[in-house]
Parts: sequence; C-alpha cells; structure tokens
Amino acid sequence: MNAVLNTVLIAFPKGRLGDELLPKLAGSTLALDEAALQSRALRIPTATPGVQALLLKGADLPRYVAAGIAALGIVGSDTLDETDVDLLELADLGFGACRLSLCGPRGLDLDALRQRPHLRLATKYLRATEAWLEREGLTAELVPLQSSVELAPILGLADAIVDLVQTGGTLKAHGLEEITVLGTTSARLVAGRGAYLANPERLRPLAAEIIRLLSATA
Repeated sequence: MNAVLNTVLIAFPKGRLGDELLPKLAGSTLALDEAALQSRALRIPTATPGVQALLLKGADLPRYVAAGIAALGIVGSDTLDETDVDLLELADLGFGACRLSLCGPRGLDLDALRQRPHLRLATKYLRATEAWLEREGLTAELVPLQSSVELAPILGLADAIVDLVQTGGTLKAHGLEEITVLGTTSARLVAGRGAYLANPERLRPLAAEIIRLLSATA
C-alpha cells in the first residue's frame, strides 16, 4: 500500500497553543522530528511510524480536519466556537486555558458601557460576543479585528474589546483591564467525523495516546 496514503495526519496548531503543545510531546511517541521542524516542511514526521503532523494556523485547522485531510486535530475551543464545521470533539485536553473577557481602559465598568448610546466592541470572536450580548440584553456594533485588538480602545476605534486573556500582561501594557469574563477556553482534541467512524481501530488508540500524553501534563 502507498505509504503516503496510509499515513495518519494530525493537525497541530501554530502560535500560542503550539508553543505549549510541542514541549509536552518532546520525548514521547508523538514527538515531532526536530530536523523537519527546522526545515519548514509542511508534513512533520513523528516518533511513531505512519503518523505525521500538519502545523496549521488555528483558524484553518478545523477545516483541514473536517475535510478529512487530517484525521485528528488539536485546536482551541475559542476557534471551534467561531468556526462552522462538523467535527467530533473527543476531549478537553486542559492546557492552553484562557479567559475570554470584555476588556477596556482602566476604570471603565460594565454599567458605564451599558450607558453608551452607541457601544462599539472590537474582537475576532464575533459569535461568542454576539451570544454574550444577547444574554446580557445589550446591543453593540462589532468591529472585526484579527490582530492588535488592544489598540482599538486606545485609538478610538472601539469602546472596549473582547479577547483572550491568559496572564493579563498585554492588557496592562496597553492601559487596559478585564471588565467581565464571558467564558473560558482550552485545547480540544477533535476528529473528522467520517475518518474517525470509518477507521476506529486505528484512530481510537491514537486519540487515546494523545489524551494520555497531553491531559497528564495539562
């Protein structure tokens, strides 16, 4: 059988989650090949023959898994909530925990925001923000931003932001603080529905190994 066609691909996230994930796998059955990592290869061999990793940006990762390109994937729950794809969520891996928070200039509170005649919130988390606004009985103009969202209140683009907060250091550096927490996020193990149900004898043990390796060190 063609070795490439018989290879199982796992989608791993780049960025913050990836920075936490890769050290957890070091020395394990799913450790990524260091030489391949340094070469910027698209497919990275792991320590398990027949299993390779795809390093993908978070927003793209669920689509690769849903399309069956990668059989399994590790992605933040915040990304899953913003993506309209059909995936099996197999486990909450626990690491990469963050708060999704409403943040604004120091001294600004929720009551003051409620009084704004035209509230503007900058965020990349549009679905989560819309759901929170509905729960709170608030209306607001949402300003979609993909990066540097902390600048929006400083430069007058928005009154406040909704963003992930881990330590709060970036907020503090920009004169911002958390006003209220909308929810919490963490890394999740997901699977393509078709691939997982069609090949359970191979993918279930692999999923169990990922859960064992990552949940134990969360």
